[in-house]
Amino acid sequence: MVEMESAKSVMEPIAWIFQMLTGLVTILLITLHFYVTHMTSHEALKYAEVVSRVAQPEFKAMYAALLLIVSFHAFNGLRAILLDTNAGMRGRKTVNALTTLAFLLAFVYGLYLLFSI
Repeated sequence: MVEMESAKSVMEPIAWIFQMLTGLVTILLITLHFYVTHMTSHEALKYAEVVSRVAQPEFKAMYAALLLIVSFHAFNGLRAILLDTNAGMRGRKTVNALTTLAFLLAFVYGLYLLFSI
């Protein structure tokens, strides 16, 4: 029991730091995304332009990074909210497992969609 509480006291500040960092990186990547899609050209939102842009490796890498960071940020935030309910150690393990699984499923599905273009 003491060992689990110790792990909790170490992991929660790390999770909080990652939450803040992913929030900042999300702001940067979303700003870049908006700049590229809305400020560079009026043609940027046409279907053919979007497909052409997303087919480029550097854009795929940027969108994959955005997907990873936003997915982690969202599911880590959900995990923190659910853990605030103080469901006990068993509930903590369940919440951690389910949010990790949901994150992985969302990320893998997003990558599948991104790289199928």
